[in-house]
Amino acid sequence: MDLKPTKPLSGFIELLPVQQRCFDECARRMQQILKTAGFARLDLPAIERAEVLTDKDNWDEIETQMFMFQKGDTKMGLRYDGTVGLARYVSGHLNDLAFPFRAYQFARNYRGERPQKGRYREFYQMDLDVLGINELSKNYDAEIVAVLAQAYESCREFIGGTNIRVGSRPFWNAFFEWLELSKEKSKAVFVLIDKKDKLDDFEGALAEEIGNKSLEIIKVFSDGYKAFLKKSVKLDSAICELDEFMKQLAIMGIKNAKIDLGIMRGHAYYTGLVFEFFLDDFPSLGAIGGGGRYEDLAGKFSKTKIIGVGAAVGFSRMMVALLEDNEIKLDKFEAPVMVSVLAMGENTVPFAMSVLSKLRAADIVTVPYLDAEKKFKNQIEFADKIKSKFSIIIGEDEVKSNMITIKNMMTGKQQNLSLNDTINMLKM
Repeated sequence: MDLKPTKPLSGFIELLPVQQRCFDECARRMQQILKTAGFARLDLPAIERAEVLTDKDNWDEIETQMFMFQKGDTKMGLRYDGTVGLARYVSGHLNDLAFPFRAYQFARNYRGERPQKGRYREFYQMDLDVLGINELSKNYDAEIVAVLAQAYESCREFIGGTNIRVGSRPFWNAFFEWLELSKEKSKAVFVLIDKKDKLDDFEGALAEEIGNKSLEIIKVFSDGYKAFLKKSVKLDSAICELDEFMKQLAIMGIKNAKIDLGIMRGHAYYTGLVFEFFLDDFPSLGAIGGGGRYEDLAGKFSKTKIIGVGAAVGFSRMMVALLEDNEIKLDKFEAPVMVSVLAMGENTVPFAMSVLSKLRAADIVTVPYLDAEKKFKNQIEFADKIKSKFSIIIGEDEVKSNMITIKNMMTGKQQNLSLNDTINMLKM
């Protein structure tokens, strides 16, 4: 018989139990921050209609980017991020929700792109958004960044510190208008700025695209954005917006943010300020999350204009890369099992099961070894392998005396105690 492969498909993630516990703990901490900030958790379908996921008619092109399939006459696909599902959901519940509406999602997403380090075909992403109808105060932009900063901070002991870089779509829109660039040229320059750090000759590429006007763009990065005050009313407004935003972040206790107009995140999607988070100790990983303001979330679903500011955390991108490179110390996740219950002989199993039930009722993590005919050596080796802190050994004597023998797996010390005393000792 031919044995089947044991590795998952390329781009799909599997973690060892100790890694998974760390992954889950970081997810729990970050979600708790979002819940405390009043974000409602949404658990939306993983499968959407094809026309919900995209407006494109080229089915072959869509299939290379997403996981698409057909059932009967219905074309469907797996979600590739949380935004499209959110737009559909909010549009369908406009009368049921209170606005500004704040929600978060923590879910698996799917993309049909080529797998590589930090980029997967199946991955967890955490999305958070604040949405308003027809209008939404720009104060929420600062709040989203502050909440997200706090969420990352809750996992500092595992991922280290973060830094935030803030960009501005309004600044570049005003700047390109001042330079009198066409829409086509503006779009091309957006792409070049977005790839600035990856280009061998950024300045040469700019000059080839827009000639001597490239010198003004280079000046933005060399002299700073304030060098362009008083150039136009729109530029002054965009510069003022950036300055006010940074003041708001400072008031909210955010000290790890700086303006970086090279941040162009989703230049075809975002319409206002944008931001990205990076790990201090692992800058090579690139952005681990980010977001910004958008002006019409649900235009394809509703005539009601929904404005929002949102962010996405590349959770699998961040955690899996650090876990696979052994950058996270997993000591505290090695031994989640407090007690293993070892039954020596079939006659001891009923008593062992009653002990097991009472320990779990006391919220003590307990794992039994119920192959009661196995030798003590096999059972204690099992307890050691699962890194149980204590072992409760139940033999004929324990059943007769209604007492428990408990062994400290670190020191080897054994005690004979009642079940109540055992529970009290374990909960100390």
